[in-house]
Amino acid sequence: MTCVEHIMSREIDVAAREALTRTYRWRVPFNWTRPQWREEMLSEVALAVIELSWETAMELPTNSAHFQSMIQNKLLRRYRQEWAFNKHFGRQMVNEPTDYHRPDMEDLHLRLQVSMDALPEKDSLLIRQLYWEKRTETQIASEAGVSVPAICKRKKRLLCHLRNLLENIEDERLIK
Repeated sequence: MTCVEHIMSREIDVAAREALTRTYRWRVPFNWTRPQWREEMLSEVALAVIELSWETAMELPTNSAHFQSMIQNKLLRRYRQEWAFNKHFGRQMVNEPTDYHRPDMEDLHLRLQVSMDALPEKDSLLIRQLYWEKRTETQIASEAGVSVPAICKRKKRLLCHLRNLLENIEDERLIK
């Protein structure tokens, strides 16, 4: 290893440590324990170091600020990716039991019941069959003698209407 390579590897090491120190202060995403997330961040740093080693081997212009920026950006990209995944698929941890006794959950159940009661009987029956009885759109369509796309359109319309009812109940509670 030449003197220049040693200095470059030392700069990469310093940049990696600095980037990891910052990430350890970030909030750990859901579905991860702190040790698992640290290991994930370490693997991301390892990938960034490999990429930086390749850049220095190709004699591309680099400096310590470039190292720091590249490693930090790689970690930040992974962090944002994990939070986007959690936002899309829900925040509850995989192994965490569902907690239905919380007051906010009870309030949600009450608002949902009031909203379901406000729907016509035929519409609330469809929602119950789909979500409580776990029946498929195909089963419901064959029993009702209508097409599956008709049930799908009706379900979409009902869910939108139910969402509006839930929001209106929340607005009324905020006013009171």
